[in-house]
Amino acid sequence: MCNGTKKIKERNPDTGAIRSRKPMDYGNENINHPTQEEIIAYNKEQANKMHQEIQYRVRKEVLNELWAAPKVNHQGHWYVRLSDVVKIIGDDNELYENESQS
Repeated sequence: MCNGTKKIKERNPDTGAIRSRKPMDYGNENINHPTQEEIIAYNKEQANKMHQEIQYRVRKEVLNELWAAPKVNHQGHWYVRLSDVVKIIGDDNELYENESQS
């Protein structure tokens, strides 16, 4: 079937109005494809949301571990030993090794 200048004429049964249309055009298609800029903006927004969620979860887990760590009372103030903090966060050498491998 040729999609050239051929038109289809049809009558509305309710009003009797005649309408012409191109083949495969039924008048109810609403196709709004996003532009490349809109797709990029959407992907950046989703990546930022995911990054913020990950940061929130990591921060929450670290703070929970710090609160649960054994504390030392010095002059009425409670402290966590730095060695315990390093164990919770992770050893610097281990972090640098993981970064160099990726």
